[in-house]
Amino acid sequence: MADTLSQTVNRILTMVAFVRRRPEGVPIRELAEFLGSSPQDVAADIDAILMCGVPPYLPSDYINAGIEGGRVFISFADHIQRPINLTLQEALALLLVLRSLPVGADAHEGVKRLRSKILRLLPGRGRELRRIGRRIQLGQDRSVLGRTLHTLEKAVADSREVHMRYYTASRDAMTERNLQPYGLIEHAGSWYVVGRCLLRDRELPFRVDRIRQIELTDRTFEPPPDFNIESYRAAEMYFPTSRDIRVRIRIAPELVRWIREERPPSDIEPAEDGGATVSISVTHAEWLLSWLIQHGTLAEVIRPIALRRKMAEYCAATLAVYGEH
Repeated sequence: MADTLSQTVNRILTMVAFVRRRPEGVPIRELAEFLGSSPQDVAADIDAILMCGVPPYLPSDYINAGIEGGRVFISFADHIQRPINLTLQEALALLLVLRSLPVGADAHEGVKRLRSKILRLLPGRGRELRRIGRRIQLGQDRSVLGRTLHTLEKAVADSREVHMRYYTASRDAMTERNLQPYGLIEHAGSWYVVGRCLLRDRELPFRVDRIRQIELTDRTFEPPPDFNIESYRAAEMYFPTSRDIRVRIRIAPELVRWIREERPPSDIEPAEDGGATVSISVTHAEWLLSWLIQHGTLAEVIRPIALRRKMAEYCAATLAVYGEH
């Protein structure tokens, strides 16, 4: 019988922990016997391990595993070996996953201990985590997204206005608004509804999974005769506004290959040292600060100056949190 994904992951995690305790390596047959599998399965697992790493996914950022002389060896890059320090976003994601467990699991001692451990990793941020957590509701019913899409499909087909509560991640804000939905489009695994927002009085795209509540109204509308949902099919779901900030970022050579895969060539200006200067338009800078801090000294804001200062304040606040560990 073929392994399930869960069985494979558990076996690989066990293998990594077991081999790491043996710097001299482990004979492949001994390892297979310990894992209750075959040498062929061990070899396949090692191929899978070789694909595990951390951003920016340079050769030195991956776990190194291999078979030499019939023995299995595994080593980590230095930054993978360091103890885990969670960002606020990572801690919130883990806490939300715990909250989404089936009814009754929340009272389990293991879940309680894990939640307490996560909160201890961010001393002084518990109140902030709880505040953000109250803004996000994970439903137990996995068909919520499907029901929202069904409501929007009917609204588009009948040209009926909808009323919705919508979460804007960049501003960490929940708003109530009416929308005249013109069409739906799927992009990179996420659904978007495009229509005229009566709150902003203009045409905008909204991520469907950020709609917390939605209901059809009795009001109808006439969609623009020239509207074409295909015009929203782009490399990235970003549409400029008059409030956009144009940001220039200096990128180290180590990040250039990754940036070239993510950004259009017109946004990238090569530098003599092998790095590049990247121009990005953003409506809200908060997500950009989080992205920049992940890359440390490999990414630096050149302008606007106000954003450079904001980045310095963001780094100082982050260091203040981690400095307590």
